[in-house]
Amino acid sequence: MKKVSAKLFFAVLWKGVCQAVGWFFGLFGFKKDGLFAWCLWRLFASGVAIVVGLFAVVLVCSLCDNIYDKYYKHTYCYDPDCPCSEYIGKSIYYHDRGEGQSYIFNSQTQEKTIKHLYWIARPEGADSLICFSDGSKRGYFNKNTGEVVIPARYDHAWVFSEGLACVDENGSIKFIDSTGKTIIDQVTSYKPDMNGLFFHGGYCMIDNEGPELCCLIDKSGWTVLQEFNSISSSSNYQLWKVCKGDEQGVFDSNMNIVIPLTKASIYLYDDEICMTMPDHTMRKYDLKGHLIHDFYIDSVRDLEYEKPEIVNRPPSINVASEEIIETIDENYRPKAIARLRAYTAGNNYDGLMTRDGRIVTKPLYENIEAIGDDLYLCTVSNNDKVVVNGKGMIVK
Repeated sequence: MKKVSAKLFFAVLWKGVCQAVGWFFGLFGFKKDGLFAWCLWRLFASGVAIVVGLFAVVLVCSLCDNIYDKYYKHTYCYDPDCPCSEYIGKSIYYHDRGEGQSYIFNSQTQEKTIKHLYWIARPEGADSLICFSDGSKRGYFNKNTGEVVIPARYDHAWVFSEGLACVDENGSIKFIDSTGKTIIDQVTSYKPDMNGLFFHGGYCMIDNEGPELCCLIDKSGWTVLQEFNSISSSSNYQLWKVCKGDEQGVFDSNMNIVIPLTKASIYLYDDEICMTMPDHTMRKYDLKGHLIHDFYIDSVRDLEYEKPEIVNRPPSINVASEEIIETIDENYRPKAIARLRAYTAGNNYDGLMTRDGRIVTKPLYENIEAIGDDLYLCTVSNNDKVVVNGKGMIVK
């Protein structure tokens, strides 16, 4: 049998349709070569083209809908009962309708997998379990399936971090894994103001039983740092700052001492350690604790003072309108620049320096004003002031 191409098939079909239409109109006496027949044929051809075009559009839209339904429909929520949905993962949505009325919805199966929720809390990292509350207890569900993995049986619970989650069970703080198995048991007793019970960089900060004391534990539950007033880390969790009384120090991620406890304010960055000393001088160290420089400043400014002589300042004149815009000042004291400059260092304290950058005084003062060519009024504290000369010595 000879194969017929699609082009040939539609050409023959079109010719047959045209012949049938011509025969039909010929019954009414229309001539094929007349003007009216030509217009009629044009109208007929245009109508057929429009119908075929519409048919093609419908066919393409239908095909797109089939593809959408098969591959993309379940990535969106079609629950008519709740317009306020929050995407969780894959086909899972959280519908927040108020305490006790919220639920988890699977858009693929069109089912509510968990009902009567009060709230949920997502983890920040790659952990897949989400903490939820049913109003009295807390548990966890899988964000990709919407199914409960760990039933709501804990009095308090925190989100997963680095594969572990902190829970309060009968007043005892412990850590569980993604199956609900206890990994670190009886870390401490629960206290209402507990927060931040998460692992970062392999460590977690825990409040101790003592007043205002805390410790750092690893994933085995071993206490690596203890009895500090506070413990915090750099943003990349490679350095840990500890505070005890008015002293601060730094440990690295292996708990080696980088900066021993020192009376200073320490600021951790991903690439350096900054310290403000008790005398308000600023230092910088590298991540190994090696001193980079022992004296940094924030800014430098000139100090103006009023000269002792009084001069008559002429009026200011608007050049464009030639109008006087300021009256004569008969008590005007001209200003001059003092010999020394003021610089600002740690905690916004001021010191004096020469114009060629030599330090005259450390940053000991809350504020410095010039009262003469080489004389300075310096605020010590509580608005108490002293006068300092150009050598940095207090004038008595």
